[in-house]
Amino acid sequence: MARFFTPGRQLTSLLALLGFSAGASLSAQEPPPIIDMHLHALDSLWREADGTPKARFCFPEPCVHTPAVAERDGDVLRLTLEAMDRFNIVLGVVSERPKQVLPWKAAAPDRLLTGFSMDHPSEVSISELREHFAAGRFQVLGELAFQYDGVPIDDPILDRMYALAEELDVPVHVHVSGLGGSDGFPVHLGNPLRLSRVLRKFPGLRIYVENAGWPFLEEITSLMYQYPNVNADLSTITWVIPRGVFHRYLRGLIENGLAQRLMFGSDQMWWPETIELAIDAIETADFLTEDQKRDIFYNNAARFLGLSPAQIARHHQP
Repeated sequence: MARFFTPGRQLTSLLALLGFSAGASLSAQEPPPIIDMHLHALDSLWREADGTPKARFCFPEPCVHTPAVAERDGDVLRLTLEAMDRFNIVLGVVSERPKQVLPWKAAAPDRLLTGFSMDHPSEVSISELREHFAAGRFQVLGELAFQYDGVPIDDPILDRMYALAEELDVPVHVHVSGLGGSDGFPVHLGNPLRLSRVLRKFPGLRIYVENAGWPFLEEITSLMYQYPNVNADLSTITWVIPRGVFHRYLRGLIENGLAQRLMFGSDQMWWPETIELAIDAIETADFLTEDQKRDIFYNNAARFLGLSPAQIARHHQP
């Protein structure tokens, strides 16, 4: 089957033809475009027992739990779209279940790609998944976070799902994390090297790995060296761990030669204010060149998604 995205062509040359460098904007009044590879359609707020919205989590504990900005159900969509406007986020990948994602897509059809997420692989059949992708309802498989339900990301039960994604050339967004998160998700299940077993079986998969594999720097580097079709989004670690910890990890990824494989993602969940925090975490990384920032914020994702020259040109219109 044909790609869901037109293959990208020589992104750097295209930017030059458009008349500006990778680190420059066409308009002095508008920030250069950003692609957010990691959004969630979570309109129903996560609340405390007394009904107040849960503050965003942070590590290590104890830490300052800043009160959530979203106060009512529906605020997450509104505030996310407002942040996309404010920071010129021209495209975002938003995931959750169909009943949650499709209303978001309807609210911003030209600015959102949709990802099919589920808690357990038994929730949906392969034939249903195939139908969803064939109908164009979804463009990304994931975020896949089956570890929270005790299913490792390399469990053979997932093979049919990976085979379908490889056949359809659908990007796959995989959750890995050194934070664990539940009794069923111990830290070792978040090691990105588990994906090597998947990629040996399905070498054509286009995978992007959440949190850039944090804190497994050498493991994610080894995986990405061996499999050039693996990219990573920076996502939650831009705001959930101390800024200095994130910057040290990001510097390690850059020094390991992965600057053109890292993509911006906010993982805003119930807290749209983290979009600004995620952007600031990259902007304040003084070891990044302006070209490297543009690669992270836009160019790498445009290449990974296979955006057409026309789409890229449109995103750079003032």
